[in-house]
Amino acid sequence: MIQGFTQILVFWILGESLHYLTNIPVSGSVLGMIMLFAYLLIRGTLSKQLERTSQTLISQLSLLLLPGGVGLFFLGERMQNQWMPLLSAIVIGSILSIIASLLLMRWLVQRREP
Repeated sequence: MIQGFTQILVFWILGESLHYLTNIPVSGSVLGMIMLFAYLLIRGTLSKQLERTSQTLISQLSLLLLPGGVGLFFLGERMQNQWMPLLSAIVIGSILSIIASLLLMRWLVQRREP
């Protein structure tokens, strides 16, 4: 598990470094995730350690998102007049995310079947 976590951490650091050096308007975490994805595509396999570590992190994802939700609680007065744009962004973003996921899944399934 430590080996898998180390791999994730190395790609996160590489992404943050790339973001810092190039000032690309994409977060370092996303850049690191893209680099890890490219590495796994090139390698063609997923190690058991990385698979186990990623499954453990995914199972704890709600804990990683909790601080952002708690932060919104303290912005009550400032967000009082912004509830409609915020709700619209959440609904539209969710719908677009679902559609993109469905299209990607359908494309991947069609590509896999002979």
